[in-house]
Amino acid sequence: MSNGTPAKIKHKFHQHELKLVTAAADDKERFKCDGCNGSIGAACARYTCNSCDFDLHTSCALAPLVLPEHRLFDGCKFRLLRESPPPGPGNRRVCDACGGDVTGRGFVYHCSDRDLDIHPCCATLPESVALDGAEFVLCDGGGRNVPRQCAFCKRDDGGCSCSRTLRRKVWTYRSCYDGEAMYLHVACVKEMVQEILAAGHGGGGGDGGGRSIISVSILEKTMKKRKRSRTGKAVKCFLNFAISVIVSVLFGDPTGLAVPLVGAFISNVVYG
Repeated sequence: MSNGTPAKIKHKFHQHELKLVTAAADDKERFKCDGCNGSIGAACARYTCNSCDFDLHTSCALAPLVLPEHRLFDGCKFRLLRESPPPGPGNRRVCDACGGDVTGRGFVYHCSDRDLDIHPCCATLPESVALDGAEFVLCDGGGRNVPRQCAFCKRDDGGCSCSRTLRRKVWTYRSCYDGEAMYLHVACVKEMVQEILAAGHGGGGGDGGGRSIISVSILEKTMKKRKRSRTGKAVKCFLNFAISVIVSVLFGDPTGLAVPLVGAFISNVVYG
């Protein structure tokens, strides 16, 4: 393919050849990734097996067996496992990036020296993203200047609705726009999308033309509920970044195959 994504692959954890399948414009069916057990959006490409019922996110299918050293895990060596090691009695294993559960949930990067785990899709998150004059930098959430609440989970009373941030550090993107500090938990972006999908709009919206990944009206209601409406360029900047994170983390599409659909979706939200 023109973007360098192989049309066919052999994967260490599956006995058959896997073929890259791109999404059709009117595709409604969602799939379960047999790697991480997460959802594969109807609008996203995937690797599939023609011999059995087996599908993988592109990020799970193309994940290297050994993760390159990551700035936020200095000195750690992560290896790709079919599933995480068993947790201790009464405990569960979580992704040390987003805080999500990884116990018995499929592919995971594991560092045996420090007993750390990362979802394959979280491992693909860019360390920095520059959009519309603002730079979003990934941090581990443990610094003194990083608040426990972000734009999505901060309540009007100053509290935080994201229980995971109270228990442990989670990866957070930090930025500054027009002099205002902006923070976005990776976990909260994933939760926001799951709320949208749970409302029954995972297959896209529209009236028969080009289909969006997520219903514009549902996202607008979600943003309003979270009390984080912005105007003009700030809205465009915030949505551009949030959707970019959604694509790479939740939909497992780091190769950019869904980017044109996302671009059309953002235009509908900001200018529609």
